[in-house]
Amino acid sequence: MGLERRLLLDREVQSGDAATRRVELGRDVALSGILLRIECTNGATSGAELLIDAIDRIEVVDGSEVLFSLEGTELYKWNWVWLRKRPPQVRTMAAAGVQELALFIPFGRFIGDKRLYLPTGRFQRPELTVEFSPTIAATSFATGTFTITAVEYSWPLGEVPGATLGYLRTRQIRAFTSAASGDEDIELDRTNPYMGALVYAREAAIADGVDVTIVEVRENDGRVVPFRGRFLDIQMENQVMLDLDPVEEGIALLTDAETVDTLLSRILSASVHLIEATVGADATHPLARIATITADRLAVSVVEVDEAGTQADSAVATALYTIHWRARGIGVGNAVFLPLALPGDIENPYMAPQKNKVQLRLTQGGAGATVRVSTQELVPG
Repeated sequence: MGLERRLLLDREVQSGDAATRRVELGRDVALSGILLRIECTNGATSGAELLIDAIDRIEVVDGSEVLFSLEGTELYKWNWVWLRKRPPQVRTMAAAGVQELALFIPFGRFIGDKRLYLPTGRFQRPELTVEFSPTIAATSFATGTFTITAVEYSWPLGEVPGATLGYLRTRQIRAFTSAASGDEDIELDRTNPYMGALVYAREAAIADGVDVTIVEVRENDGRVVPFRGRFLDIQMENQVMLDLDPVEEGIALLTDAETVDTLLSRILSASVHLIEATVGADATHPLARIATITADRLAVSVVEVDEAGTQADSAVATALYTIHWRARGIGVGNAVFLPLALPGDIENPYMAPQKNKVQLRLTQGGAGATVRVSTQELVPG
């Protein structure tokens, strides 16, 4: 029998607006990965909150043992690395519109990887947990609309072709707010070898590479430094090595002088298109332009052109307009991926167990960034 697709949750609407949904995984299977599809309906006025910000944490655990653990934004960034492009997403601020997001939780390099998978039979009661807390308001999300679909991809344990090397464990290891200066040293667990690490650092409307400037891997208190790079250089390297498609788009609901915070870095180009039905009798005609681009933020200018000739000049808009936007940047937005092994090369991971001490050092240059550090280990089978 081939890879099986099993629904763990089928568009299940959650009864609480802030809760943790737990669902048991298949028993005695070789688990390749889980695909999550999250939906939530915007409030009656607009949807100012981004759906990934309503996802507090996604985990796969077996009692106290953590097999996978990331916050929503971290998982989104890792998905960009794994997929080489933005995860499937409906990003909309439309009143009563439905935001949607698909996120992949892998235990191998891809769905159907026959060399890497999680053997659930080795654990007591492995389960998926989704912790969520959308803001309930007319301008955020509507109550009782957080919806989860979860699909498990696995083989019956005795029917997996090929020998396994183990499984990939991806988890957050540090969460903090950046300081104005100084180094943040994070000691890495040396139980298992590593495939990679991801450093997410974002302060709204502040350019990447300002709050965290340099990232390095240090062995034996810095006597050996196998990896060192500036944040912006690593982003460029990610773009080259992973062949990323750093494009994002969405639907905004804005008036003049309001902003859109993208999930990109170093925006190279952007465009906006205002959606408005017009007729010959209209007295004004709205126009939207990008006023400024500051780091990951687009500021939008909306004016209403007087068609009837009853006023001397055009007026800035005060009404809300539907605006489609699209932007292109560089690398993984607000994050850098550290390839501790060549991408996909599971035969040659970074052998942390053979080192005396391994640290990840982040050099800080500005206060106020949300910083999250996560790693991907190869846990031997």
